[in-house]
Amino acid sequence: MVLNLREPTHIDEPHDVQEYVDVISRVVTEGQAVIVCRGGADVAAIVPLEYLEMLQDAMARERALEIARKLDWDRLVKENPPPQSWFDDDEPKPF
Repeated sequence: MVLNLREPTHIDEPHDVQEYVDVISRVVTEGQAVIVCRGGADVAAIVPLEYLEMLQDAMARERALEIARKLDWDRLVKENPPPQSWFDDDEPKPF
């Protein structure tokens, strides 16, 4: 997935329903994140769904790498060799 990640814009917290609708519509149509400020401090972000999905994917990959770094790969290969049938059959091999 390729996203055009642009710098988010900042807005003061909307105070009525129509202002919220306008912000969400802007996020959807422009594909740009909006940072919501309250009392001068950034408190929330409204992001396109694709941004959230990309973040979740990145977090899952990072977690998988963390787990993979902790594994003793040499021991795993020795204790769990692939079955001989993987090498005997005629289908394409992934390696």
